[in-house]
Amino acid sequence: MTEGTTEGHSLGHGRYVLQRLLGQGGMAAVHLAYDTVLDRQVAVKTLHTELGREASFKERFRREAQAVARLQHTNIVSVFDSGEDVGPDGTATPYIVMEFVEGRSLKDVLDEQVTTRGAMPTEQALKITAAVLSALEASHDQGLVHRDIKPANVMVSTKGVVKVMDFGIARALQSGVTSMTQTGMVVGTPQYLSPEQALGKSVDARSDLYSVGCMLFELLSGQLPFDGDSAFSIAYKHVQETPPAPSTLNGAVTPAVDALVAQALRKDPAHRFPTAEAMREEVERVAAGEQGNTPLQASTPLVIGEGPRSVHAAPSLTNFPPVGGATPPPQPYRPAPGPQTPPPYAQTPAPFPQAPPQFAKPPQTPQPFPQPQFQQGFPQGTPQPFPQQPMPGPPMPGPMTGPMPMAYPPPANNSNGCSTALIVVGVIVGVIVLAIIIVAIAVAGSTTGTSTY
Repeated sequence: MTEGTTEGHSLGHGRYVLQRLLGQGGMAAVHLAYDTVLDRQVAVKTLHTELGREASFKERFRREAQAVARLQHTNIVSVFDSGEDVGPDGTATPYIVMEFVEGRSLKDVLDEQVTTRGAMPTEQALKITAAVLSALEASHDQGLVHRDIKPANVMVSTKGVVKVMDFGIARALQSGVTSMTQTGMVVGTPQYLSPEQALGKSVDARSDLYSVGCMLFELLSGQLPFDGDSAFSIAYKHVQETPPAPSTLNGAVTPAVDALVAQALRKDPAHRFPTAEAMREEVERVAAGEQGNTPLQASTPLVIGEGPRSVHAAPSLTNFPPVGGATPPPQPYRPAPGPQTPPPYAQTPAPFPQAPPQFAKPPQTPQPFPQPQFQQGFPQGTPQPFPQQPMPGPPMPGPMTGPMPMAYPPPANNSNGCSTALIVVGVIVGVIVLAIIIVAIAVAGSTTGTSTY
């Protein structure tokens, strides 16, 4: 079957009528077809004629198609049928009948994003990668390794559902097809081959994870991690060279995503993610912006330039997801040095500070009655109201020459001393006045009696 003659051509003894060409690659071409038995549209992938010449390939492909047909997953393109079409000249064309996904390949979506934006947004790239890993998780559980993960083998439906296709084809190509290998045919796509595939070693599920890392690198940066003029030069780079970080090509990529890609692209399979499930969980954690204790969750550090205002204005850390790699583990949140909010009552003075309040230094007790004012009420010759000797009672405090003691008497005691002195003085004055009155009466009485006789 040649190009240009596919319209109206049928496969499977007339069951699948080819309508138009959807796309083609190095190994196969995909056609939109109509299933006349089940009355539905399907996608038919016809492998190139040279592949149908190998009997070992046809047998291996048939068994792999049967294994893929058992996979039932939202993110896997379902396989309905497989067989081979024999042309009039006797050439056999192997084909597989798959679920028709109305949408575009991831390669076409990426090309559009690169043209308009330079690369795919990180959030969208991580979401697509998580869906691809979910599909690989289901296939790996069945012991089926894809071996040819790349954007051209991923479909995105019009509703945004991601579908992985072409399970089993790459494995069939690598299983005993000696004549094809001898002619120098490259098995798979060199830009996405794992180092063990490039070296011809046995592969397992971790090889698919390396290919997913290459695909994610391309989605984030718009460029391949390794490229060259020949398949040999590309394979050499996969084995020997270290890819750059996606952030060096796209400044919007965070360190957490760099660490994720770096672990997926480790040369040694033992240093990659152990399973597709583990890698998917880390991708989802990075996409959600969660923060943990491993390097994958390290995000752009929060820089706080001011001290007191940052206590109230700094946003909470959500902190940027974890994969071992070059990114150091995140440091715990520590605000920048600056004046701190004082603790409660940190500046409250002590009950009796060194500089006491107004009652700290009791004032000097004034004279109860100044001498000049008191004497004005009595005639000359009247005895002094106050004796020259000090009055009995508690001694008056002298001038304070030494340091003030720490403990002070209550303020009420200052007024008690003054009140007591006034009372004593009043009693003495009253006694003196009474004595003068008595003496005056006695003198008057004696004068009166003398004049009567």
